[in-house]
Amino acid sequence: MLPRRPFRLGVALLWAGAMVIGLRGAGYIGTLLDIPSVVQRTGVDSEQPQNIVDSLPLAGHGYGTEHFSSSRHLLSLQNCTPRAVEQFPRDYFSQSQRSKGAIVLHIILVAYMFLALAIVCDSYFVPALEVLCELLHLQTDVAGATFMAAGSSAPELATALIGVFIAKDDVGLSTVVGSAIYNVMFVISVCGFAAGVVVQLNWWPLVRDSLAYLISIAALILVIADEVVTWYESVLFLVLYILYIVFMFFNQRLEKYIVPKITCCPKEACSVPDQVVIRYEKMDDGEPCTPDETTRVIMGKDGSNASLDSNSSADDVATEIHKTVPEETIWHVPAGRWSCLLWAVSLPLSILMYFTVPDCRRERLRKWFLVTFIMSLVWLSVFSFLMVWMITIIGFTFNIPDSVMSLTFVAFGVSLPDVVASVLVMKDGLGDMAVSNAVGSNVFDILVCLGIPWFIQTSMLHPGSTVQVYSEGLVYASITLLSTVALLVIIIHLNKWTLDRRVSIIFMVIYIGYTLLAALYELNIFGYFHPSECESDY
Repeated sequence: MLPRRPFRLGVALLWAGAMVIGLRGAGYIGTLLDIPSVVQRTGVDSEQPQNIVDSLPLAGHGYGTEHFSSSRHLLSLQNCTPRAVEQFPRDYFSQSQRSKGAIVLHIILVAYMFLALAIVCDSYFVPALEVLCELLHLQTDVAGATFMAAGSSAPELATALIGVFIAKDDVGLSTVVGSAIYNVMFVISVCGFAAGVVVQLNWWPLVRDSLAYLISIAALILVIADEVVTWYESVLFLVLYILYIVFMFFNQRLEKYIVPKITCCPKEACSVPDQVVIRYEKMDDGEPCTPDETTRVIMGKDGSNASLDSNSSADDVATEIHKTVPEETIWHVPAGRWSCLLWAVSLPLSILMYFTVPDCRRERLRKWFLVTFIMSLVWLSVFSFLMVWMITIIGFTFNIPDSVMSLTFVAFGVSLPDVVASVLVMKDGLGDMAVSNAVGSNVFDILVCLGIPWFIQTSMLHPGSTVQVYSEGLVYASITLLSTVALLVIIIHLNKWTLDRRVSIIFMVIYIGYTLLAALYELNIFGYFHPSECESDY
């Protein structure tokens, strides 16, 4: 079925066009900066470790293939990191063919995967999540920080596990770090733009998840500071995430105990201008507002509104927001030129989803929500993998260094489900759920998407071994993440706990600035932080 709010084909193509321009621009910038001289594919200092293969740092994720063994032989002769594209299956087109125009097909496939992720998230993943949380009686912000965050981060975990079991490769640390800033600044910024109105946020979920994220970053910095990861350090990551889940289990009790004692939400922060469409209303005047004393109001254009308790569970949300969809078939052609074109383009995806994923929005299929949730994760992982594969090929074709790709375009690919899911729930009036998903995804990415592969590699595949991290630049990038978390909370606090267009612009500028800084570190502009890249005949 098509999404409730179709992501028009033009939007997808716009993303593709922007990507082409960005890739071309990066290539030109690399030429101006003489980056090939900085990231030469030659041997490096003899002090660098000799066996870099079994603990590859930043190349990304992907499937191993027969030609990967030849790359290993090459690595045994010189110290360098293999191109990320070597970890994926062979492309049908050669480098020469891609340079002469075949790369356009890869760009089109990236745009199509964007549409596929939008359909899966909108029509299956988010509705299944709401039914799941309804049965568990979870608060919407807790659901966003746990189930929704874990689900939308499934591609990162899947590709990380693929890297360990198949490619025998590192878990793509730079991609996780890159997607972290992407989730915090870019995703929340896009949510602010997508809402189109001022969104009043509850301070407790944001502060709670930000503190958990700060602890995760601190643990990451301590672990990779010596460029060695041991089995007990990987266990530490998993234990921290278990403690985070336990904390979430007692969230409502802790919230009722802590929030009334902290007066960080004055009355003026609970009231917003008349033009605000999504807000929290004070039930009575006087004491500092708490989640129990507020009501979310979703105003319609005609002035009507539907109220949802800000601390309500997802059953209220599902009742107010996601009604069961009408029983129409996938063959129903919508009215309008653009809608009809979008229907035709997405029809193969709709057919695939119709026969493989139950639509739990329909009353008769509601009981199959768990199957819907699991199959949604499967397809999110598949489509994200295909998108990352194509993006990696595009970067290789334009000769963009893998470290830069991991921090930018690859991070965009694996984190796209977070964007789509957060935007959808934001448009449903669930601002806290969207923000909690963005921040909670980072906690999951660091503690689980790194912790599990590291644990498997050091305890199961090679007991007693360690994972080497050969990029000091990542330590500096991780330290910079601490400042972004502080900026997130401070800026929203100064804006009276609201998310509007002004804050969204600020977050977008911070994201762009951070990404440029991290890329310069990875390109060894400020010194030697990252080994050179090997030659590839991909």
